[in-house]
Amino acid sequence: MNATTSNLDWNDIFSNNRNLRGGVHSTPGYTAVHSPQLSIREDLPERFVVPLDQIGVWSNAIDVDSQIQVVGNTSFASLQPGGIVLVEPRIFQDHRGVFWETYHEEKFKAGGIHETFVQDNQSLSFKNVLRGLHYQIQQAQGKLVRAICGEIFDVAVDLRRDSATFGKWFGTLLSATNRRMMYVPPGFAHGFCTYSAEAEIVYKCSNLYSPEHERTLLWNDPDVAIPWPVALPILHEKDRHGLVLKVSECYDRSFI
Repeated sequence: MNATTSNLDWNDIFSNNRNLRGGVHSTPGYTAVHSPQLSIREDLPERFVVPLDQIGVWSNAIDVDSQIQVVGNTSFASLQPGGIVLVEPRIFQDHRGVFWETYHEEKFKAGGIHETFVQDNQSLSFKNVLRGLHYQIQQAQGKLVRAICGEIFDVAVDLRRDSATFGKWFGTLLSATNRRMMYVPPGFAHGFCTYSAEAEIVYKCSNLYSPEHERTLLWNDPDVAIPWPVALPILHEKDRHGLVLKVSECYDRSFI
């Protein structure tokens, strides 16, 4: 699907995301289904395929679907082709509050996330802050991202030259309310912008931070054309001076 800022009402999308519990919300040309309780439905087959726009994912890639499977208490939606995985845990609630698993190595591997994570990071960002689009050209990192406070628009751009989705972006809403996670495989640039007053995210990395290998893809590269929900973002100088895709270092088959 082709996404432009002219037909995405971000105020409406974020507002509905705060209230959805398995409901459907439509914007012109898009349908976002938020299903945090997917794993407790008994009528679903072991695996099934649905279009991206039915699981709350936006992208300018074409011919990409999501294969959904439930492993234990967690639902995994693998985007194919591409390799991104959306993760939604089953929430256990009683009179004391709620509980859910945020990571279980065996289940996550069964769900398509095979990385061994070696570093956890946490950041706090204020409204309209945009961080990214970051990647490491060597020691490429896979990332498992979630928001523990506030809400963000989380984006990954495929920089693998031999990939069917090279140069395409994928985005979804992560929030403390929907408890969704996004796994970004090695070979992607990653970034996000904060839509709430502030947002705190935590993310696991499959490789250690390597500043000498860090690169930045320009957040508003017109050839990538991400429809960020913020017109004038607050940027770090490094992100302000990122490179466009045409001149960026990208990954070949041997990058891992």
